[in-house]
Amino acid sequence: MISIADREQDLATYLKKQPYITQLDGITLAIAKNVFPSDFGLTSPFVGKFILEQQPAESALDMGCGSGYFTFLLRKMGCDRVLGVDFNPDAVRCALDNKDRNPELTNVDFLFSDLFSNVPIKTFDLIMFNFNYYPSNGTFGLNEDGGREILERFFSQVGNYITKETRIYVPYSQFVGAEHDPKNVCAEFGFSVKVEDSICNHAGEHYIYKIMQK
Repeated sequence: MISIADREQDLATYLKKQPYITQLDGITLAIAKNVFPSDFGLTSPFVGKFILEQQPAESALDMGCGSGYFTFLLRKMGCDRVLGVDFNPDAVRCALDNKDRNPELTNVDFLFSDLFSNVPIKTFDLIMFNFNYYPSNGTFGLNEDGGREILERFFSQVGNYITKETRIYVPYSQFVGAEHDPKNVCAEFGFSVKVEDSICNHAGEHYIYKIMQK
């Protein structure tokens, strides 16, 4: 099975070519320096296809939006209003630039925030949280715990922004380890979880969880 170290080596190749332009699901994305490459993810096409197949919502939140890829997909799949949030100011600037590159996808906005710290309290009907679980050397704000700390903070804060009908979708890759599995972390905070989709490739099993309030 692939390791975090393997992914760090792969990531270095992408970082060397930044900035660059890529196309994903008909969306034009500039990947600026110091922004997580949307086309690097092991499951990006899988998750993108999944998003486009879901029922749209009136309001949606893309937590950890990076370049804005999933934010734009949420709008493309029919969500009326979409907010993308990232704690990396370079990512927010990059996403705003990509908003200009995709003028047909209106009613999309981006906000600098460490999780919900700067998000005005309101409820969302759908939340996408593609949390970063690699690399482990601090790049993109990740630390050695494989993402558990950010998951714990997310689930401790998200209650103010959801209703019992809100769908929270969280992708996860098996190679990260069970101790960092969102299904285990969210249960500690009183959420229910269901595997909505899965895929297997050279890196192992990958899942998309649907998480909701019990």
